[in-house]
Amino acid sequence: MAEDKNDVRRVESCDAPVPCEGKMSNTRLIAVLPAVALLAMAVVLSVLTTIDLVRVVVEAVEGAISVTELSVEFVELTDVFLLAVVLYITALGLFRLFITSKLRLPHWLEFNDLDDLKERLVSVVVVMLGVYFLGEVMAGIDGQHLMYLGISISVVIAALTLFTKFVFHKSE
Repeated sequence: MAEDKNDVRRVESCDAPVPCEGKMSNTRLIAVLPAVALLAMAVVLSVLTTIDLVRVVVEAVEGAISVTELSVEFVELTDVFLLAVVLYITALGLFRLFITSKLRLPHWLEFNDLDDLKERLVSVVVVMLGVYFLGEVMAGIDGQHLMYLGISISVVIAALTLFTKFVFHKSE
């Protein structure tokens, strides 16, 4: 019988090491660059948002903005901080999944595969959408725009919820 070069089973059943196995396993380190870049983005966004927060508080103390405007600013800043957290969680997930599994994380932030990472991200996106909507409500946008925005956000949240239920929790 002629040997088939595309027969994967032959390689799997072979006791000899697979050629280039060590070199290919190191390709996982490609994830270092996006993980570090995401971490840098999270840090920069957090620092700049903190600076913006200080500016807003100073304006409030000086009486340049009302309490309502301050509340809207706080909600909007919260949204940006949540985005920084999403970037941070993604960086941790990539690092944990591709670089080292020895990274100690709290139980609620464990990543065993890409689906775990995506599920955490979907959760934070849902919260971000809610915070964004709250910011728009507090900003006092007109009723029709608010209604369309609320419906749109509801549809996105429903789609993400169904996606999470049927893709991540198939066996439940």
